[in-house]
Amino acid sequence: MGAHQPVSRRSRAVCSPIPDLLDLDLSMVASSQRAHGQHPGTSSLQSASDLARPLGQVSGLSRAHWLCATGLFLASSVYHLASYTNLNDHFDRISRGRQIAQYGELPFRDFFDPGYFLTLLSSATVQRLFGDNLLGEALLNVTCFSIGFTLTFLLLVRLTRSLPIAILVTALVIAAGPRFYDYDKVLFYPLGIFLCWRYIDRTAARDLVLFALGTAVAFWFRYDNGIYIACAGGVALLVVHWDDRAAFAQRLALYGTVIVLASLPFLFFLQVSGGVLEYIHQITSYATREGQRTSVFRFPTLDIDTDAPLLLIGWPEPSGPPIRLRWVRGVDETERVTLERQFSLARPEYVDDRTWSYVLQDSAREHVRNLVGHPRVEDTASIDRGTFKVLSSEPLWDRFRAFVNLPNVTVLPGTTSPENNFALWYYVFITIPGLAILLTVWLILTQKAGARWQPAAARSLSLVAICVLIEAFILRDPIRGRIGAVAPPVAILGVWTVATLWALRPPPAVHANGADGWMSRMRQAVTTQALSRVVVLTCLIVGVLVVWSDRLLQIPKAPARLAEKLNSLATSPSPQRLLPTEALAGVARYARDCTARNDRVLATWFVPELYHFATRGFAGGMVVWFGGHWSDTSFQYTTLRRLDEQSVPIAIIDMSRYDNFQQNYDLVDAYLQAHYRIAGESNLGNHNVAADGYRVMVRKEYTPVRTYEPWGLPCFQ
Repeated sequence: MGAHQPVSRRSRAVCSPIPDLLDLDLSMVASSQRAHGQHPGTSSLQSASDLARPLGQVSGLSRAHWLCATGLFLASSVYHLASYTNLNDHFDRISRGRQIAQYGELPFRDFFDPGYFLTLLSSATVQRLFGDNLLGEALLNVTCFSIGFTLTFLLLVRLTRSLPIAILVTALVIAAGPRFYDYDKVLFYPLGIFLCWRYIDRTAARDLVLFALGTAVAFWFRYDNGIYIACAGGVALLVVHWDDRAAFAQRLALYGTVIVLASLPFLFFLQVSGGVLEYIHQITSYATREGQRTSVFRFPTLDIDTDAPLLLIGWPEPSGPPIRLRWVRGVDETERVTLERQFSLARPEYVDDRTWSYVLQDSAREHVRNLVGHPRVEDTASIDRGTFKVLSSEPLWDRFRAFVNLPNVTVLPGTTSPENNFALWYYVFITIPGLAILLTVWLILTQKAGARWQPAAARSLSLVAICVLIEAFILRDPIRGRIGAVAPPVAILGVWTVATLWALRPPPAVHANGADGWMSRMRQAVTTQALSRVVVLTCLIVGVLVVWSDRLLQIPKAPARLAEKLNSLATSPSPQRLLPTEALAGVARYARDCTARNDRVLATWFVPELYHFATRGFAGGMVVWFGGHWSDTSFQYTTLRRLDEQSVPIAIIDMSRYDNFQQNYDLVDAYLQAHYRIAGESNLGNHNVAADGYRVMVRKEYTPVRTYEPWGLPCFQ
């Protein structure tokens, strides 16, 4: 009866928030404790058999874990569908997918592809299944989001053995707000980690084959995703088979062979469509120019106002739901301040370019209608432009502070700009891998002689490898738009690091002996663990409430909003209110009404959404013209050949960016001058540009069938 009774696996996994925080070999922990003069086994880690339980085995997850994972998947799906929006960057993929679905064209062969082969085919597939609308793309994005976040949750459960902590950290990861077109990153980074760690725990050839297949699919969705995961796999294989170089060579060969075999259909298509080397040239050319444009490898700077006080105390500012608003070009500071007073826009905060965030003090429908329809307002966020309802709610903390009349206290106000906040998060993110490397090396150096250190080190170093790569190549300007995509693996590594430090914490000093000493140790252990759990969970809950307070208030409105959103997404063609910038509605309408269904349209700036909302294909294999992408002479000749083969009755030139187009795409510009004539200039209903902001050129040998009002432009349909 006095024998030790082991705690059940399920009760330990569900109820213990912090104790089994990482899958380290017990010998490593014990040896590190000896190095610090501690008695082995005093850590809160439990049995070695529990620690050796392989990640990803069904037996390692209880029914509660699977129920929570299922609930998280469903909740994430509903939430992301209800809040689904498309930025114009997203239509770079959607319009390429539409080119496949509607015209039978294929990436690389018929239009330039920056390495998103399966991304484009997936978009084309859902467009064929659900129609020429945005519903299929939304379901694809949201499903991949939800799978990625669910995998992140399962990995966190495995590290923390705690449902509350795993749920809360996953909620913070979701709150980081990845953009929907980054769904491949949100899916494949956690999936790659999951499959990699599964192989580390089992070292079975079958698991390595699954990992290789996952790597191949990630590569063909987006080439750099596959490269990052493959590098993590290489690190894992090297560390796991450190003592057996022959086994390392065999497993590395198997890993590479499976990836190549899985890629053969794609490689064959590329070879017959122009050559694999030419495809690599296309990708590297795009990546080089994009890296130069977005300042890759450049650290963000902190802009500190040294004249600001150390502490700023003031009374509560005007309250209301937060919105974002983009002013049209030409609105100076004096006019902006006047309009802010007119529309009760309080607490202005600069975001970027012409976009500001505000607190809308008056959310009455007629007031919102006047704001949305004002000619000096280009676009708004958090407002349903069909019903003129504000979609956001005032944060709970702001409501509470206004209710009890608490003063606003800002510490170091000269450092708290949004740009500085994201820069600080950037430095936190890049610090985590460095700390994890030092911790892993320290554990290896202090391990017990003869102990098997490879599995734990392989898990940590493979995760470090993928985090370092995505932070180096993805986490760049603008950081606020990219940080959400890299948050899942970095959060997992951060939790691993904190968990490791927690597991290695020194035990409290105990001096009593006998029965009183045993009772004292028990009381001290219970008090310490209970207090630590309360502190950790409280901090996480407060963090989630602060970040998610405005979202939580929207839960009662979710069913109605979801139904309305699905109806809009399923409408074909997509309604103009779904345009990222409604000011382009006239441009899309003219292109749709004045060209035939099989005609192509050429627009000389970054406007990929035009082709989806105009329901027309893009010309010359170029969905966007910006940044000098594919402007080398060989690429321009390819564009000219495609223009000769296609029916392109109109070309629309944005005159504000025409100089840049002429400089980068001189051969294409010369082609337009030789084969097209100027038909007229207009703003095409876009009040953000001058009256002659767009130049419309028409093919010389084409004869218009009518004049399109109200702009008096030629129409070919």
